[in-house]
Amino acid sequence: FFFVSLCFSNTNTMAVDRHLLATAMPLYGHAAEPLAPGQSWRTAALGVAAFASAAVVAVVCATTAAGSQSLFQGPAVRPVARARLASATPRNIPQLWSQRGSPSLDGAVAAPQETAMPSQEAHWGSRPTTQGPSSILALLTVPLLMVGAACAAYRQVFRQDAGTAWNMAAMASETPVNPEATFKTPGLIETVIANIKLIVSEVMLRIFVKRNPDTPLHRLPQRNIVSSDADIYVMAQKFPEKYRDTFLGWYKLYKEQVVQGGATEKEVWSVFNRIVDRLILLNKQPYTFQSAHKMLQEPYDYFEFGQMYSRLLVDYNKSYLRNLEKWDEIAEKIKRGENIILTGNHQSESDAAFIPLLLEVYNRKLGEQVIYVAGDRVVSDPMVQPFSMGRNLFCVHSKKHMDDDPRMSREAKQKMNRKTLLEMSKAFKKGGNLVWIAPSGGRDRKNAAGDWVPAEFDIDAVELMRALGAKSPNPTWLYPFAMATNAIMPPPDTRAQGTLGEKRIVNFTGVALSVGEAFAASGEGWLPEGMELGTEAAKQHLTDQIFEVVNDEYDVIKNVMKGFGDGTYVVPNGKQPWKEGARSPVEL
Repeated sequence: FFFVSLCFSNTNTMAVDRHLLATAMPLYGHAAEPLAPGQSWRTAALGVAAFASAAVVAVVCATTAAGSQSLFQGPAVRPVARARLASATPRNIPQLWSQRGSPSLDGAVAAPQETAMPSQEAHWGSRPTTQGPSSILALLTVPLLMVGAACAAYRQVFRQDAGTAWNMAAMASETPVNPEATFKTPGLIETVIANIKLIVSEVMLRIFVKRNPDTPLHRLPQRNIVSSDADIYVMAQKFPEKYRDTFLGWYKLYKEQVVQGGATEKEVWSVFNRIVDRLILLNKQPYTFQSAHKMLQEPYDYFEFGQMYSRLLVDYNKSYLRNLEKWDEIAEKIKRGENIILTGNHQSESDAAFIPLLLEVYNRKLGEQVIYVAGDRVVSDPMVQPFSMGRNLFCVHSKKHMDDDPRMSREAKQKMNRKTLLEMSKAFKKGGNLVWIAPSGGRDRKNAAGDWVPAEFDIDAVELMRALGAKSPNPTWLYPFAMATNAIMPPPDTRAQGTLGEKRIVNFTGVALSVGEAFAASGEGWLPEGMELGTEAAKQHLTDQIFEVVNDEYDVIKNVMKGFGDGTYVVPNGKQPWKEGARSPVEL
């Protein structure tokens, strides 16, 4: 009713109320903050004070607007000094209203024009002779505001949401809570502005598509869509229902974690501005992955897109590269044209980011040239696709999940697998490849005891990579590779068959990587005498040896993660080249 009354008031009232509302907003802001123990009634009182101040404004609105002429027949505007309005507070509003002069829409300052106005309108506080619709509507706000105050107080005291509970739990544990870490539900005005931004961006995109129908949307430069929580909230409402809550929950938790880790709100908005922009474009025009996908860095850098997101989640003070000398050994072999296969476990959706992130200072080029053997979800989940576009991929469909995504038939998936094998064979024959594969066919899950451990390796997957490498004219090596990355984005306990868009949980945490001794694809050095390559016995023997090393290395590094150790764990033979400024002696 308060806002409706403004529509019936003349421009004088509408102008001043914008300033008055601005002075009341801090009170509303305080009333809406999460509560700490013992602050319930104080906050409720602030809520009541906020509504009471609004009631005062409404009453003054009524007495002023009632005597004014209609919006279409209103007299010339009477200005007042902007400085006086800037000094307005809930306490001195009545004094300002009782003074002569009124604000203009453009904020210009001029002397009161009494001679140009009817005598009854010479003063702000003059008594109207008639009752207009705005006075009736504005006066009706008084009881409504009182009811609202009571409801607000009740909600503040007795209806704390999950976000408030989290804040109280953090206070109880003496963990300082950064106000920027909480998601701020947008108000009406913020929602309207965010919708306008979205509409404008959509119109501009349609104009571009109409003028450039042959330009793939994924090649468009970055657009600026997100710059607040309100923008994120409005964007989420436009998503398909099955992804809406997943996306919003993901954003809230990501913001909470990275801000507590030292990031700013602007950095979070920058990351999700990129994500939202790419998700919109790819939803309009899906990207099709080929069997061998090359990372896209021009004209849009999808590699850095993924690195920005994961970088903020890594606690570098608690992260380590174990056996750093092995990375120099790997770089030397790649430089000679030999092939490297990192045969390891897989713990989170962000795993493709951690080799480049932890090698970013030590050997950036080595980290960027990894080729990931990617499963179906990496290329089919709408929320993962833009991240995958920034990686070198060999796209395969795991036999364990061949029937998960009904959008592609089993026959089509098998055909794609055969094509991928051909691409891998060509790459190995050319030489100089660094390939990462998780022979388990998916991410690690909890064992029967409830512990996160590396998932069992598929002996056929290990044998396939070994056989491809053995056929290459260039030496090929299988390195056991352990990743302790589970806590940063743990997978669900079970995989829902046939569904995409899983709930995402993220944490600001330390991570660690470790490389073990290499196994030659030729069998030299590890194949027992009398055992032939390619036999079931040889397959099992190689798989068992590699899996054992991965488990041993994982046990050494896992305590760097949140929830696994006490936060003070130092990895044996672990290095932090990003802190030391160390550089690899081997340049690629």
